[in-house]
Amino acid sequence: MQKITLAEEKILVEKAKESLSAFSKLYEYYLPKIYSYLLNRVGDKKTAEDITSETFLKAMKKIDKFKYQGFTFGSWLYKIAHNSLCDYYKKNKAIISLDEIKNVPETKNPDILEKIDNNHQIRQVLQYLKEDYQQILALKFFENLSNPEIAEILGITVNSLNVKLHRSIEAFRKHYVNLFPKEKEVILS
Repeated sequence: MQKITLAEEKILVEKAKESLSAFSKLYEYYLPKIYSYLLNRVGDKKTAEDITSETFLKAMKKIDKFKYQGFTFGSWLYKIAHNSLCDYYKKNKAIISLDEIKNVPETKNPDILEKIDNNHQIRQVLQYLKEDYQQILALKFFENLSNPEIAEILGITVNSLNVKLHRSIEAFRKHYVNLFPKEKEVILS
C-alpha cells in the first residue's frame, strides 16, 4: 500500500470510528510496520503474529477514544504494540536465546543496512542490553520513529528519552566493541 499522508490518515481514522472498512485500510497500511517491529523484538513469527493481532484488536476496540494530540495514529499503534509486548514478556517471562535471534529476518531499512555488514551482529549486541535500551534502539533505528513519537509510546518525556537514547547508544557501543573488537567503525552514531 502506498504511503498515506497525515491528512488522509486523519480522514481514515474518523471514518474508522464508524466503519470497519475504513479501519481495514489503516490495518493494511500499518500491519507490515507493526508486525516487523514485533518480529524484530520477539524473534518468533507465531508470537509476532499473535501480538500483532492483539494490537490491532485493541486498536479497533478503542479507536473511538483516539484523538490527535500531536502524534499520528501510527504512533498510537506502536504504543499499543509496545504495551502488548510488555504484557507478553510479563506473562511468559520470555527470554530469547542468541540461537533464536539468528532466525529473525534481516531488517529492510536501507539506512541501517548501509551502516552494518551483518545484521546478526546487531542482534547479538542488543541481546546484552537492558530491555528498555533494546526497545528504544528498535523504535529509533529499526522503525525510524522520531524522539517525540518514541517518548509518547514509552510514556516518558522527550528529555528523559534523549538521556535514555544516549545511554542506550553508549551501552550498545560498549558491547559492540567488546563482542567485535576487530570492527573499526561502531554503528548507531
